[in-house]
Amino acid sequence: MGNPCGKLSLGKVVVAYDTAKEVKVLDRRLGMVHYIGQLGVFLYVLIYVFVVRQEYFDTEKTNGLVLSKIVPPDTAPAVKSKVPWDISDFSTNPGEQGAVFLPTRILTTRGQVQDGYCGSPLHLCKSSADCNVGGAAKSLQKPECSSGKCMRRQWCPAQDAKDSKTEVQYIDSENYDVWFQTDLHFHRFELDVSTTEEQESIRWPATRANTYKVRDLLLMANVNAQDVKDYGAILTVNQLFECDLGVETCDVRLEVANVDGKTGFNYVRNHFYEVNGAQKRDTHRLYGIRIIASATGIGNKVSVAQIMLQVSSCVALMGLARLVADLVLVYIIPERRHYLQMKILNNEGHKF
Repeated sequence: MGNPCGKLSLGKVVVAYDTAKEVKVLDRRLGMVHYIGQLGVFLYVLIYVFVVRQEYFDTEKTNGLVLSKIVPPDTAPAVKSKVPWDISDFSTNPGEQGAVFLPTRILTTRGQVQDGYCGSPLHLCKSSADCNVGGAAKSLQKPECSSGKCMRRQWCPAQDAKDSKTEVQYIDSENYDVWFQTDLHFHRFELDVSTTEEQESIRWPATRANTYKVRDLLLMANVNAQDVKDYGAILTVNQLFECDLGVETCDVRLEVANVDGKTGFNYVRNHFYEVNGAQKRDTHRLYGIRIIASATGIGNKVSVAQIMLQVSSCVALMGLARLVADLVLVYIIPERRHYLQMKILNNEGHKF
């Protein structure tokens, strides 16, 4: 009937089967390499994985909410002003959750009216030609330069720190304290970590501090208080909670960064009123330190699953010791040809 495989010329390649042959080699050098490799894997898992990296912990990272509260110093701030600036004026929130604002400089212009034109400190000029806007905007600004300022329709007198009609007050906000109250929730472990129930402030550098002086916050952000007294600064404060949830203890530290110490931060508060039927306003522009607070929690808890995972990894890595010993046997030791003949047996098998 002929060959059942037809014209299959590569039959031995198609139907061949490779299998590993395990040879026990009585050689002290190879034995030392093998056991030293196993010892290295064991020490790596024991010291680096379990002791240094602590991979037997199950870890969860979460973000929390922060309530920021201003604590005034024992003495009133040094402000030379007829305005009774109290704690409500200092502790203002510029809009974000967890943010507070403390002024360092306040510009006050009183009795502003919307009547006629006055020089604008935001539109400087050298000649009247610099103020000629023309077109539909000519009613907004005159082609007239007065004392280096364009005459513009606005609330007059315009607020200008260099003008005698604007009062300038500096406030010593460095001595104020900021109290941070934090709430964290670990979803995987179903545990809460909160400092909102603390009744007393704990001032830094005490352990588990929750209250920090503004001066210290500036130093942590590498900011000189004198450099930001005119225009203020924006700081981000992150309370980092590193918690061992097995024993329910946390180490807390503060991370402070300077976001903007050049242009700073300011906002305006206006007070409108009428005098003899004419509307007037007093405007206060507050420059100061804006602190945006957040909280991050890293929770660790001993996990049997993580321990079993690392032990399994250790068992799998033990195969590296055999691989290294095998490479030494094949490529390094003088008897490699003899051992290679014992290790590899070529059997051509049956051909079709």
